Amino acid sequence: MRPVRARRRVLSALAKTKALGAIESGSRLEEHALGEAVLHQMHATWIALVRQVGDAHGLAPESIDSLTSLNERLLERGLPSAETETLLRLVADTDDWLDAFFKHYASVCCPAEESNRAYENAIPLQDTTRLEQIIATRYAPWIQSLEALVHEFQSHFDES
Repeated sequence: MRPVRARRRVLSALAKTKALGAIESGSRLEEHALGEAVLHQMHATWIALVRQVGDAHGLAPESIDSLTSLNERLLERGLPSAETETLLRLVADTDDWLDAFFKHYASVCCPAEESNRAYENAIPLQDTTRLEQIIATRYAPWIQSLEALVHEFQSHFDES
């Protein structure tokens, strides 16, 4: 996977994410399935972008499965990476869309098991109204943020 292939993979994954977000659904089940598909495709786009960063630094993209593994490989080789630093900053920012995405993605992929709740009408401890709005628009704000990040990186790669 050379840089052109890595770039094509990122742009293809992003296009699929946007297409899934725009599909009309005819039922609640379809909407739920499409929502999960968008989340999985967003994650695939994220991994493709991380791999493209590794590829740009001469690492085999197939050997990178996360931002952590990319960072470890770059540190082992003593290679500085402005892109990796940017991604690490985004992931560490708990007020950013990326942190919310990863938390939500984890809750959908591996949901906590429901326990018998004694207080069905209890007020939730977390305000989830913002997340509910994002889910209702099939993650449109997250898709837009991911798209902006991908385009920013593509422009940077074009310059180098």
